[in-house]
Amino acid sequence: MTDSSGGSLTEFLDALGSSAPTPGGGAGAAVALGMGAALVAMTARLTTGRRRFRAVQADMERVIERCDEIRAAALGLAADDAEAYGKVMAAFGMPRSSDDERSVRRAAIASACEQASRVPLRVAAAAAEIIELAAETAANGNPNVISDAGAGAALARTAIRICEMNVQANLGSIDHSVVRAELTAELATAVAARDVADGVVDLVLGESAA
Repeated sequence: MTDSSGGSLTEFLDALGSSAPTPGGGAGAAVALGMGAALVAMTARLTTGRRRFRAVQADMERVIERCDEIRAAALGLAADDAEAYGKVMAAFGMPRSSDDERSVRRAAIASACEQASRVPLRVAAAAAEIIELAAETAANGNPNVISDAGAGAALARTAIRICEMNVQANLGSIDHSVVRAELTAELATAVAARDVADGVVDLVLGESAA
């Protein structure tokens, strides 16, 4: 198993647990997204090709295709997040000994924080989509493996929560009110998927208890 740079998962976790500022929580969110997408795809794959589920064959194939696309993009998003956060750190490290330098620094911080918000918002939007696909798969797919769809939804929900923290942390450094409003609205749309994820997990738990 490899990460976006071609290293092993062990190497990624070692880097995540090191004292280096990147990769951090945002990269972890993207990896959680990829894992969630993979689990939902697996549930759909274990539904297709079975006579019992012939009626949902085309739907499950659609789920697989989209989950595979998101999974393929997830590790790239992890790298994008680390790069964006690196630019934030560089902006905060700019000189500020004069009014001109402070002005340039503030502008650089605002720009870097905007970009560092847009990457997790992409992760959160994809995670919200995975949650919807997990809900569909848990409801219509092979009941023997719907716990994996529930796990996928739970991982995607976790990704959204991490992204929510990261965006909120950046908003205070963005002065442009229109940009702030745009980012806040995008975040709210993704956050709304949390309840759907909880519903998927509750469905799985209910099936298990029955």
